[in-house]
Amino acid sequence: MYRTGERTFQIIGVFAAAQFSVNGVISSELEVKVPFKFGIGGEVFDVDLAEGEEVLLQEPEEVESDAGAEAAPAGPRPSRRGYLLKPITLKPRAGQRVGEVIIAASPPPGTEVSMPSEPQAASQPARTAEPAEETKSAPEEEESSKLVLVGLLLCGAMIAGVVYWPHHLDQISETRQDAEAQSVAVPVLQPEATVRACEDLLQLGAPRLAAQVLMPLAEKGNLAAMQQLALALRASGQFGEEVVILLQHAVEGGRREALRDFVNVVDDAENPARYTEGAFKQLQLAARLGETSAWMPLGERYELGNGTAPDMKLALAAFEKARVAGDKRAAGKLSARQEAMDRVAAYVRSLNEVSVATLLDHVAAGQGKFFTLDHPPMEVLLRQEEEMRARWPLRRIGVVAGAQAELKTFDLIKVTQPFQFEVQRGERIARGKGVLVCSVQRDVADHWRITDASDTIEVTELLPTKEQFVGAESLRELKPAFTHAEQVDEARLEILEQMHGLEATEDFKPALTVVMNAMYEFPEDTFWQPFADKLCDRMARQLFKSGKWLDAAWAEQVHQFGEHGSVSAMLLEGHLYAAGYGCTRNAARSVALYQKAFEAGKRRDARFYYAEALFQGRGVPQDIEKAGALVLAFMSRSKHPLEAYLAAHLLWRKAEHDPALWQDVYDTLSRVANAFPPAKNLAGMVLLNHGQTTKERRTGFAAIKAAADEGVVEAMKSISQCYLEGVGCEKDLHLATFWKQKAMVTEPPRRRHYTEFEE
Repeated sequence: MYRTGERTFQIIGVFAAAQFSVNGVISSELEVKVPFKFGIGGEVFDVDLAEGEEVLLQEPEEVESDAGAEAAPAGPRPSRRGYLLKPITLKPRAGQRVGEVIIAASPPPGTEVSMPSEPQAASQPARTAEPAEETKSAPEEEESSKLVLVGLLLCGAMIAGVVYWPHHLDQISETRQDAEAQSVAVPVLQPEATVRACEDLLQLGAPRLAAQVLMPLAEKGNLAAMQQLALALRASGQFGEEVVILLQHAVEGGRREALRDFVNVVDDAENPARYTEGAFKQLQLAARLGETSAWMPLGERYELGNGTAPDMKLALAAFEKARVAGDKRAAGKLSARQEAMDRVAAYVRSLNEVSVATLLDHVAAGQGKFFTLDHPPMEVLLRQEEEMRARWPLRRIGVVAGAQAELKTFDLIKVTQPFQFEVQRGERIARGKGVLVCSVQRDVADHWRITDASDTIEVTELLPTKEQFVGAESLRELKPAFTHAEQVDEARLEILEQMHGLEATEDFKPALTVVMNAMYEFPEDTFWQPFADKLCDRMARQLFKSGKWLDAAWAEQVHQFGEHGSVSAMLLEGHLYAAGYGCTRNAARSVALYQKAFEAGKRRDARFYYAEALFQGRGVPQDIEKAGALVLAFMSRSKHPLEAYLAAHLLWRKAEHDPALWQDVYDTLSRVANAFPPAKNLAGMVLLNHGQTTKERRTGFAAIKAAADEGVVEAMKSISQCYLEGVGCEKDLHLATFWKQKAMVTEPPRRRHYTEFEE
C-alpha cells in the first residue's frame, strides 16, 4: 500500500493469491481513506494514521510533492515515519501466517523501528514514539503490538516490492536517502525470514523476483538461500548448470533439506548432463547422504550404463532399495524377473493342451531360434508343435522348482526352467526330466514373449523296451522307433486325416504337404500314389469348374508327383500347360504329358485326353486315324459321356463315307444323351439330317431344342436354322431370330473333367 493523499491510500495485490478485503469488499486493488478495516489471511485489522506529533525535518527548498497528493505547504514536510499506522489490538500467535509472511514468536533483533516523538537534530537518531493507547503496565500487550507492527511492515514491504521493485527504483533510492538524512533505522530482515519470504514468492509465481532477493544471501554462503535460489532459477526459465551447482553446494554444506531437490534436478529430463559421469557421481553423493529418491535413477544408470559401466547386480540392489523406499517404478522393475519366469512356466504347461492356439500367447515367432528352427515364421512354428502333439497324443509335462532368471536388461531376461515329462503313444511310454532355456522379452504392449528356446532332456525310463524309441537330447527329437510297416501306417493315417473333408474345404495345401513328405520319406514305396492321384483329380475338377489355379507354387508340387509316377499328376500338369495356369501355355507340352500318362498306366482317362488331343489337332497335327485306333475299339459302347461323345465324332467321320454307320452314331450318343446335353444335340442332328421319316426328323428337332434349352450354344444355332428353313418344324422367323441372338450372347459352358462322370 502507498499513500496518494493526506488520508488516502492505494492498496494493490499483484497476484490473485494476495487478495484482501477493505471494509468487507474483496479486491486486488482499491483506493481508500483512513480509518478502514483491512482483512488478509483470515485476520481483520483496524487501520488508521498513527497518533502523535509528527517530526518535521529540514528539507531542501525545492522538493516535489508525492504523486496524487495535494501540494505541501512551504517549509518542513512531515517525515515518512508519519505514515506508520497505529498498532492494532489483535495479539498474533507464534508462527501465525499473516498474508504470505510468517510472524515469528518474538521480534527478531534489529527489526524494531524507532518512531520519532519530537523534533530532533538531523544528526541525532530519532527516539521511538510510544502509542497513546499502550501503557507500561502491560508488557505482554506491548510485545504483541510490536510483533504485529513488524508483521505489517513486512507485508507492506513485500507488496511494495512486488509492485514497485522493477518500476520504482528511484523512489526506493529516495526513501533510503531520506532515512539516512533523518538517521532513522530501516527494518532489516533476518536471513531466515528473507528465505521464507522468497519461498512465498515462489509459490505466488514470482521466481525472478525471489532470485534477485536471494542472490546476495547465496553469495554470502547461506545454504538455505542457495537451495531456494536454485529452485527459483529452475522455475524462471530453461535448465542451467548453476541450478545443480547451487544445490550441490547446499548439500555438501550439510543442508539435508536440499537432498531431494538435488536429486530431482540431477535427474531432470532437461538436464543436458543427465547421463554423464558427473551426474552419476552426484546421484551417488545423494544416496550416501541418505536420500532414498536417488536409488531409482542410480539403478537406471547401472542398468543402461549411463555414466558408469553396466552392472545388473548393482542395478538390482539399487532398485531393491528404491522399492523399500516406496518407489512404484522400482517395484515394476523388480517384478520383471518373476513375470518372465511366469511366462516360461505357462508355456511349459501349455504343451499339455490339445490345441496349439495358445502358443500365440507365449511365443514371438521369427525373432530367434526355436529348438531346431532358426527364425521360423509362426505357421512353421505351429506345425512343429502340432507334430509333437501328434507324435505323443498323451503328454504330462510339468514345471519343477528351481527356475532362475538372468537379467540382460529389464526388458530381456534369460530364464532357465526345469521340467519333468511323461509322454505316451500306444504301449510306448517315455519318462524323464529336462531343462528349458528361454529368452523372454517385453514387447511394445508390455507383454512378455519368448523369443528363442532350447531344451535338453534326460530320459529315465523307456517302456516297453529302449529299442522302441529314437534316442534324443531334446523333447522334440524324442520319437518312437517305428518299424517300416508302422511308419507307412503312420504316414497313411496322417494323409487320410488331411484328405478328410477335402471336397468341402478345397484347401489343398495341407494335403499336398503331407503327401509330398510321404513321397520323399518313402521313395521305394507307392502307397502314397493313390492319395496323390485322388488329390490331383480333385484339383483338376476345381480347375475345370472355376477356370483358375489358386496357387502358382502348386504347379511344381504337381510336377514332382508326376515325376514320381502319379498318372493323375501328369494329366493335371497337361491341363495346366493347355490353359497356361501356373506355367506358360504350351499345347505341345500338354499333349506330350497326356501321352506320357497314357503310356505309364493305360488308364481310360489318360487314353481319352490323349485321343481327344489327336482328334482336335491341339498342339500336334491332327491324326484321325490314330485317334480312332485309340477310341473306337474301346469307347464305342462306353456309357461314359465324354468317351461316348468322342467316339460318336469319330464314327460320324466314317458314316459320311458309309451311311450304314449313322445308326451306330445315333446308338452311341443315345446312351449318354440324358447325362450330357452336347451328346443330346449331336443325336438330334443325326435324326434331323439322316432320319427316314418325318417322325424321326421331328424327334431330332425336339432333341436339339432340349439341348438348346439346356444351354448348348451349338444347339441354339441349329434350332435357329430349323425355324428359318422349316426343317422338323414350321417356319417361324421370329423364333429363328430369337435363338440366333441367344446363341450370340450365351457363353459356352466350361468343359467338364473326366472324373465328374460315373459310368
